[in-house]
Amino acid sequence: MSNPPHVVLMGVAKKPDVPSPSGFCQKLETFLRFSGISYDLKDTYPFKAPKGKVPYAEITHDGRTVTVADSHFIVLYLIEHDLIKDPDVLAGLTAAQRVESRAFQAYVEEVLYIAIVHDRWYLDENYKTTTQEVFGHMSWPLGLVMSWLIRRRVHTALYGGGIGRHSEEDVQLLQKEAFEALEAKFTGHKYFHGDECPSRIDLTVYGFLANILATEANPYFANMVLKSTVLRSFVKQMTTSLFPEYEDLLQKVDGNASHD
Repeated sequence: MSNPPHVVLMGVAKKPDVPSPSGFCQKLETFLRFSGISYDLKDTYPFKAPKGKVPYAEITHDGRTVTVADSHFIVLYLIEHDLIKDPDVLAGLTAAQRVESRAFQAYVEEVLYIAIVHDRWYLDENYKTTTQEVFGHMSWPLGLVMSWLIRRRVHTALYGGGIGRHSEEDVQLLQKEAFEALEAKFTGHKYFHGDECPSRIDLTVYGFLANILATEANPYFANMVLKSTVLRSFVKQMTTSLFPEYEDLLQKVDGNASHD
C-alpha cells in the first residue's frame, strides 16, 4: 500500500504561530489546513522557484513526487488528482456561484493584494516596517541586501503591471473599493455564499486577510478591516477553526471589538 499523499509547501520563512508574510503562501496553507492533507512548510527564496515566485509545492502521491508552481495551480492539481476534496463541491455551489467566486478571486489577488504589495514596498515608512518584519532575523548586511533586491524587483514588476504608475491616493482608492466589496459580500451571512460551509473563495479571502492583518506594513487597509464587525467576525471564525495557534491575530480582531 502506498503512503498517504504529502505536500511540502515551499515558501518564504515564517514563524509557526503567525500567518505567512506572503499572501499567496498563506492562501495555499489555508487550503491545505482545511483539506486535512499531510503537509510541511519549507523556507525558500523566489529566485529558486520554478516560476520565479512563491509558493510552489513538492507533492508526493502514488509513489512519485511532482513539483507544481503557483497557488492556484497547486490547488487545482490536488483537486484534480483526488488528493483533496473540492471545497466548492463540499459547499454545494452552483455553476453561477463558482463563476462569481472565480471572478472575485481574481479581484482579490490581482487588484487588492497588488495594491497591498504596493503599500508595503513603495511607501518608505511601510517599507521600513516590511524590512524589519521579513528580514530582521537575517544577519547584517544580508537582510538589507535582500530587502533592497526584492524592493527593486517589486518596483519593476508593479510599474510594468500599471499599479506602480498610480499615486498613493489612487492605490488607496483601489483598496477602499475592495474593502467595501468584501464587506458587502459577507454582510448577513458567515461565508461568501451563505452560512453552511466555506468554499474556495472563503479560503482565498481568509488567506489574504490573515496575511494583511499579521503585519504593520499595510495600515491603511488593515485599519478598515479592523473597524469592520463583519470582516473581523469572518477572520475570527476562520482562524479559530483552522489556525488556533495564531493567538496574536485572534487578539487583534478581538481587541478591536470594543471600538465598534
